[in-house]
Amino acid sequence: MELTELRDKIRSSFTGSKEDLEAVIAIVEEDRAIFPFNEYEHLICNLINRGGLSYEQYIEIRTEYISENPNLWIFEISAPRGFGESFAQTYIQGKSSKLKKPSKKLDPNYSGQYDLWLDGITIEVKASRAVDRDSDEPLYMKALSRDTKKKFLMNFQQLKPDCCDVFIWVAVFRDEIVLWIISSKDVASNPLYSSQHRGGIEGQVMVTSENVNLLSKYELTDDNIEKAIRSAASQK
Repeated sequence: MELTELRDKIRSSFTGSKEDLEAVIAIVEEDRAIFPFNEYEHLICNLINRGGLSYEQYIEIRTEYISENPNLWIFEISAPRGFGESFAQTYIQGKSSKLKKPSKKLDPNYSGQYDLWLDGITIEVKASRAVDRDSDEPLYMKALSRDTKKKFLMNFQQLKPDCCDVFIWVAVFRDEIVLWIISSKDVASNPLYSSQHRGGIEGQVMVTSENVNLLSKYELTDDNIEKAIRSAASQK
């Protein structure tokens, strides 16, 4: 349930008169809302005050919204390292006990160039969040669901195909987390890949609603992440 759907849900739950509803909508639209006192809080309070929305209805809407948007808290992570390392890498490691943090004990040549290690396979984890590319709102306001009809944008940056065997891209939607597991060879040759920094050593991939279908063959669908990593590594 995206924010536009939430707004419609709140309005349709109002049992008062059409005039009262229109009056409240006009008040909310004219208001200069600021977090945490946003337009939804203002809308709900006004509708309850008019007697056309009960507290019980509000709790029902709130519960439904939270259950349908389990990943919204991830869009509130502001620090890049907090999102890319604390969340994304931890999330991936949680899928297999065999995924290790690299060290010189595991790999004498290790010097921080990749994130995870699986029986000699070097893995770089990159993460991005799907957001409405036509919106200037904060991330948690423009977060989109997997089946969104809006134009979205995700940017996987600082990709170094020469420094790992396999990439795991963590795509966070407000209702789902999608993993794309790709060999470094396939990343470097992907038509979406473009140079970013350091004389071509680093690159990026901009994933949008128009080109996301090009990554479907790399999507993890059975949750067997070890198998998917080994399969991708064999393509290198």
